[in-house]
Amino acid sequence: MANSRKFVAKTKDVSLTVKRAESFSISYVDCEKDMFQIEENQDGIKFFQREKASACYWFGWLAKGNPEVIIMLPEDVDVCEIEAEVNQVLVTDIKADKIYVKVKNGKAAVRNVQANDVFIKCVNGKAVAHNVEATTSCTVDTLNGMSVLEGAITRDASIEVTCKNGITEVSDKNKVNLGCRTDGCAHYVVRCLNGKAAVK
Repeated sequence: MANSRKFVAKTKDVSLTVKRAESFSISYVDCEKDMFQIEENQDGIKFFQREKASACYWFGWLAKGNPEVIIMLPEDVDVCEIEAEVNQVLVTDIKADKIYVKVKNGKAAVRNVQANDVFIKCVNGKAVAHNVEATTSCTVDTLNGMSVLEGAITRDASIEVTCKNGITEVSDKNKVNLGCRTDGCAHYVVRCLNGKAAVK
């Protein structure tokens, strides 16, 4: 992409959903927008959560739901780099060059995505790739919890599944793709240190 830009986000405790749209916009659900800092220029968009959500939002969590931010990215944003301390990050319905999502505690998810490279990591919790078509590579990684690759993947892709201390599970339809890495084809890695690594 000739004039591609980068989206960088760092959150502390709100749920973050990132989608594609014609223009850049942000919606705040059950959280104050002054908790966040936004910078936009020709190189890209930066979004940072400066302070944690107030306790009053968490008291209403059972009735209303999680404090959440929904960000719509324009077509010229071709790289997404997102890091979160706690809660959930979802990147959905996007075509991009690179997508990087890391969550310390909670859930990191990528759904209905086409990209050259996808990297999803959750230290404690769940990392999920659903209907991800990668040109080069897709890595789904957890330290403690569950790594899941499900739905459609790139045709002729190779799959590597490892879980050092726990369970590996591969559906019959994906067993043909295990371990047969081919040059020029996408490579999917589903990894978990303690817990479960699954390909469904």
